[in-house]
Amino acid sequence: MQVLLAAAEPGFAKAAQQALREASMNVKSVATAGEALEQAHAVPYKVLVLDLDLPGARGLEFVRRMRRVQPATPILALVAASDPAQRIEALQAGANDCLPLPVVPAELQARVHALARSAARRAGDCLEVEDLVVHCDRRKAFRTGQALALTEREYVVLEHLLRAQGRPVAASTLLKLVWQEPTAPRENFVAVLLHRLRRKIDAGHERKLVHSIRGRGYAVTADPAAA
Repeated sequence: MQVLLAAAEPGFAKAAQQALREASMNVKSVATAGEALEQAHAVPYKVLVLDLDLPGARGLEFVRRMRRVQPATPILALVAASDPAQRIEALQAGANDCLPLPVVPAELQARVHALARSAARRAGDCLEVEDLVVHCDRRKAFRTGQALALTEREYVVLEHLLRAQGRPVAASTLLKLVWQEPTAPRENFVAVLLHRLRRKIDAGHERKLVHSIRGRGYAVTADPAAA
């Protein structure tokens, strides 16, 4: 599950990032409102965790701008514990939930998971192309009813490609989804990952669903000519 964490204070950001990763989440951490907006434009996150005191955030306007960029993504606003008015205003501006600072790691994990589950129920828990079905709430994929043994990275990429509804997704975008390590990946990392995913999904099937679109990226579609 992709989570965007926007927090200015380095110590808190590091602790929050570690807590979310321990809960099997892929976390992108940024320290300014500008970086958060740039990420929101580039990647469809499952949950946005936003510190309203970020540099350049301008408080509640930051929530409104993030909501316009990702209208369906749950927002968890980090607010001052001593200011109930800020919590009310954040909810009115578009946040789905508020968490007072300082944050208890276990509560942060629980709140993010709860928001993601709620969003999945609202959006429907299945994505389908032909006989390929992904159950998002269970994070399971099936082809002709047979379960696919996908790694976490393979699943994240597959769900993202399905949500693109046949539109090509650039390799650079997919890399941002699955690579959180401090060192750079090998040059062909995404190509190898897609090769494995294609083999697991398409092997033994006449109709191929995972496609490379020259110069544009990758798509999961029954009609690659229309991508």
